[in-house]
Amino acid sequence: MFRIENQQVKICNFNIRAEKHGDENVKAGDLKIECTMHSSVLDCFDKGIRKLLYRKPASGEQTDLPLGDDGLTARKLPRLAPLKWDEDFPGYELSIVTGLAVDEVLKLDDVELSNFVFEAMDGGSVAITFRASAYPDGRTSGKLCQLVQETVEITLIPPDAGESTQQKLAA
Repeated sequence: MFRIENQQVKICNFNIRAEKHGDENVKAGDLKIECTMHSSVLDCFDKGIRKLLYRKPASGEQTDLPLGDDGLTARKLPRLAPLKWDEDFPGYELSIVTGLAVDEVLKLDDVELSNFVFEAMDGGSVAITFRASAYPDGRTSGKLCQLVQETVEITLIPPDAGESTQQKLAA
């Protein structure tokens, strides 16, 4: 599963909205997040994406960048538009180191990730944009508004990570 630990990302946008839960309105919000990572993260979605987007550099295209395990660092289809991934990932935990106050970390539970877009970059990196939907309280919403267009550090923990840790401890 897709997982990020202590990754620098840009908060592009924060959209506050209301959802109907029965007759009740519930405050919700969507964060648009953008990050650049090594292309191996694409294996979390499908093992074939990297082979579609990247190839080994040809002679004369060598770079000083590390090649990674398989050496797929050159874009195979440089004219290909960014790819959209049509899948939602519910149940994540999101921690954001805000930088607004010393050691301040915003924690959001039951976060759904969606609207993934992958853009292959030279050197074996991939730019990833996605939406994180959550139910922040008023105080947290205010802090998230302050982070728009800022670079922050986040950790995204998938829903099965806690169970796996607990199962290992019980064994």
